[in-house]
Amino acid sequence: MATHASTLIIGGGPSGLVSLKYTLKHGPAFTGDAPPMLVEMESEIGGTFRWRGYENAELVSSKQLTCFSDFRYPLNAPDHPSLPNFVNYLKDYASHFKLLPYIHLSTKLLSLERNDSDPDGFIHRATIRRLSRGSDEGQEYTVLAKRVIITTGLHVTPNIPPIRGLNTGHSPRAPQWIHSSQYKSRSQLADRRVLVLGAGETGMDVGYESVLSNATRTWMGVRGGFLSFPKVLNNFRVLGTTFDGNLPIDGLITNLFETAYVHPWVAASHLRWFVSDFVIKRVLWVLTGTQAGCNQWAGELPPERQGRAYVFLNKSAKAMQFINRPYRKMSRLHQFFAHYIDPPLPKGVRDPTIHLVPFPTHFDEEGRAIFPQPPKHRRKEIGWKEECKPDLVVLCTGYKQEWDWLGEGYPRGPDECNIRGVCWDKDLSIGFVGFLRPGVGAIPPMAEMQAQLFILLSMGRIPVPRSPENYHLLHSPASRIQYGVDYSTYMATLARDMGSAPGLKELWREHGWFVTFVYCFGAAFPTFYRLTGPFRSPKAPEIVRTELWETIARRGFIGNIFMGVIPMAFYAWVNLMALILESCWIKVAPRLGYRYQRMQN
Repeated sequence: MATHASTLIIGGGPSGLVSLKYTLKHGPAFTGDAPPMLVEMESEIGGTFRWRGYENAELVSSKQLTCFSDFRYPLNAPDHPSLPNFVNYLKDYASHFKLLPYIHLSTKLLSLERNDSDPDGFIHRATIRRLSRGSDEGQEYTVLAKRVIITTGLHVTPNIPPIRGLNTGHSPRAPQWIHSSQYKSRSQLADRRVLVLGAGETGMDVGYESVLSNATRTWMGVRGGFLSFPKVLNNFRVLGTTFDGNLPIDGLITNLFETAYVHPWVAASHLRWFVSDFVIKRVLWVLTGTQAGCNQWAGELPPERQGRAYVFLNKSAKAMQFINRPYRKMSRLHQFFAHYIDPPLPKGVRDPTIHLVPFPTHFDEEGRAIFPQPPKHRRKEIGWKEECKPDLVVLCTGYKQEWDWLGEGYPRGPDECNIRGVCWDKDLSIGFVGFLRPGVGAIPPMAEMQAQLFILLSMGRIPVPRSPENYHLLHSPASRIQYGVDYSTYMATLARDMGSAPGLKELWREHGWFVTFVYCFGAAFPTFYRLTGPFRSPKAPEIVRTELWETIARRGFIGNIFMGVIPMAFYAWVNLMALILESCWIKVAPRLGYRYQRMQN
């Protein structure tokens, strides 16, 4: 075990691996004889995808938007790989870029403290312990580092809400309970009365698996509501024709005038979010009969917070056919015009309904869940009026971050990092990568660009960015989660910070009209930001011409008109109006100020 590291990376998931790769290739990889070092407490790399996965789980974000910019999935691979498949991808990534010699598995960080008096600049002191079986099992070491990148992720420590009669207090007949991190297969649910608490993507998966496991009954406790949208656009029937485009939704947003070349006034107003939400709601009503979500008839958010500007899209929509059963109502005329086609009901299912209930206040002495009345907009849900006496409660209540191992002088997590949620201006040698979550999109490519930003800042190659942060989702102030961002806006912001955002003239001159066209019509794929700038890659143009072009071609001519040309034309007009107003204001404002000053005198 080395005693010094040029950069110490904590965590061996996607964020840690990509941070190590950029440190080796582009950053301060070696300081004298001190190489970079990555420590991972588990026995294999892969992070939450390896250790908190479960049977039948797969990515909810597409491979095109999830994999890294210069190491791609094959074109013929499924759009949404299984979690084991993605873990194998991460292992191949580590092997391809020769990261393995710098990775220390079964090695746990115990504490990180300041070491400011070190004359050679190794200002971070890490205490680590070897967990693997061997001659040094349990041995503690001290590693001094010049820089530290924390990549422990959002999904490590289970968030377990205290519920009286379940996991606090005494109830002799309390049901068994587990956190979703302990759920591995549907055999844990079979022939039981299951209450799933939480309606995020994991909760929806567990609810779906509960029905298919032949649980005797399945309830789902929903606290504030959710916004359901399938990860793939298909199964719409319009005027007798079935639309089965098989289009991943996270690759449908275009760049030009929505992400790139957006006037600051338009960006600050979040106009694009509100307009797209307004349009999408009306389209969903036409296609599915409801605008609370895509084919979502219950469990909805309050009307004023229905939209991707406010929450994460829940892209695990398999359970919706079981949730909708008591509530779905469409007229025959509407169904004739358009409707959503549910998958065939699996044979042998004992109870093909997920019964929605509010989040319980407590469990009584008999082990029954006691519920409050649902909010006004969800009073149609009736499951809470019936007896709910589960055998098993699965807490799909997410995870929390703990920073008690961080010593004095460090930001207490990414919430205190005032530079793009990555680092703070008091000390550019400490960074947090992979802690922001996109409303629609994936964390790994965001982590890749966060690692790029940290390297440039820590080496003093770019100034600290000062432009406004217009990428945060509009979470409720009371929400436990405040780390949501709009994926494309955040990626474009980091690209501009680093000088990686390509200009249209520059693209046309260096790569030709075709690459420029794909950039304009494509989503904010990380490869676009390797076409130019400090991390320019020779692989990027070919990836754009092949794989990223394929995401646009799959939309078809009509799809590109409605998803590309029309939005571009509309937002071009909006941005032009903002530019004209700004020009007028620049000319008029000084005169108004002069007249006001004369009046005061």
